[in-house]
Amino acid sequence: MKKFIIVTILTGALILSVPVNASAHIYKGLRENSSEIFGVLNQFGDSILYRPIQSDINSVSVAQMKNNAILYRSDSLVIPDTIIHSMRKYPVKQIMWWAFAEHPKHVTSITLPQTYEGVCMDNSSNLSELYLANPLTFWTYFRNIYVDKRNPYYVSIDGVLFTKDRKKIVAYPPQKTNSRYNIVNGVESIGEASFLNARIDTLITPNSLKNIGEQGFSMNLIREIVLKDSIEHIGKFAFIATDSLKKIILGKNVRTIDAKAFYGNNGISKKIDLLLYSTVPPKILPNYMAGTYADTTLFGSTNIDLYVPRKSLHLYQQTAGWKDCASILPIEPPIVTGVDTAEVSWVQNFSATGYVWALYTDEAKTQRFMSLTFDANGHLTHIDLNSGHMPARMPALYSEDGEEEKRFAEYYSFTISGLSPETRYYYTRQSMNGTTVIDEETGSFQTLSSETEGLEETGNGKRRAEKFIKDGRVLIRNGKTYTATGAEIK
Repeated sequence: MKKFIIVTILTGALILSVPVNASAHIYKGLRENSSEIFGVLNQFGDSILYRPIQSDINSVSVAQMKNNAILYRSDSLVIPDTIIHSMRKYPVKQIMWWAFAEHPKHVTSITLPQTYEGVCMDNSSNLSELYLANPLTFWTYFRNIYVDKRNPYYVSIDGVLFTKDRKKIVAYPPQKTNSRYNIVNGVESIGEASFLNARIDTLITPNSLKNIGEQGFSMNLIREIVLKDSIEHIGKFAFIATDSLKKIILGKNVRTIDAKAFYGNNGISKKIDLLLYSTVPPKILPNYMAGTYADTTLFGSTNIDLYVPRKSLHLYQQTAGWKDCASILPIEPPIVTGVDTAEVSWVQNFSATGYVWALYTDEAKTQRFMSLTFDANGHLTHIDLNSGHMPARMPALYSEDGEEEKRFAEYYSFTISGLSPETRYYYTRQSMNGTTVIDEETGSFQTLSSETEGLEETGNGKRRAEKFIKDGRVLIRNGKTYTATGAEIK
């Protein structure tokens, strides 16, 4: 039978029972909210403070650890299932949210007991009122969080705490040294503050992930977060205090985003790129201020460069909460190359009366291949060639369902033909207001090889997937035919 040594604190009296070779320690703070606080040594000689749960006097919570190395003999703190105090046994069911705020730095791992239910915010014993995690619970010096395998609520995977069904991450230890973390498949949600202060450079999320809880990605070192198409909701302060974050990529099925999702204590102090693949602007959940109206302003939007599907540009530009972003640009690249073609597009400038697009064969732009002139509506009005080929064809402006007309209201595009394979070209695109250039874009692109890759033999006589080029597109054949991005060609 395990023996526990009791250190009991009462107002005006100290009852101390310690082994002969142990140092006595008088705890400060004798009572809190009329609850007796007492210390019990676990089987390893670590002194842990407890307090009765007010609404369940037969159970206890872990109270605040003290920053005193004498009290904790190892780097691993083990919380027992039960303790003995005043000749009575008490199951350890909860941890107070501030319990580890001052724990010693050398204590780098914790093992939660079979009886552990959750973090107590209000000293309630009702599990439905408990928090799975809180910013001050596991945020300090822990590298690993373990839990008894018999615990019905939680499981530990590689030192990271999950709910028992493995569908929610509860707490990622902030002192873990992994620079890259791959969230296991099956996880559906990121718990509140579960990555607070996590030292992660790269985070890989699974296709099962649906929800990001409040302060879910409060990480110090993360630079880019890629969230798959399964993501549906982004909570308040999801990306709080992440000054290192440069890019966030959200899938096409995001439905709701909290107004303060991208806003920290000091706002967004640096520019970030937000790539949002949803063709319909996600609903911004309002920030309800006490006694005021519901504000749907996207906090920090003036420091967000937003990239969205090209066909949805106008929707975002006209939607409250999104239209105030620093810029709204298309995700699709301005140049998509083929073997002897290039698909060119750009966003409409509403101040422009026309556009001039010029193509060169040298970087110094002294050898002009062609130039094209467009009116304010993106109609090709003039071609100036240094080649015998017809170099540009415009998509039809109108169609029966009006889709092309709508598309041209948002961006302009055309296709250049007659180019040479495997050749680099240089271009300028000028938006004109009369004879004045009001904005200019320059760049280069290289056409693809005209060679077709055949099937390759594997060691067992079977053939690998075939990659080939057709109509300026890279296609892959492996029983069926797919584009380079994985879309099946019927």
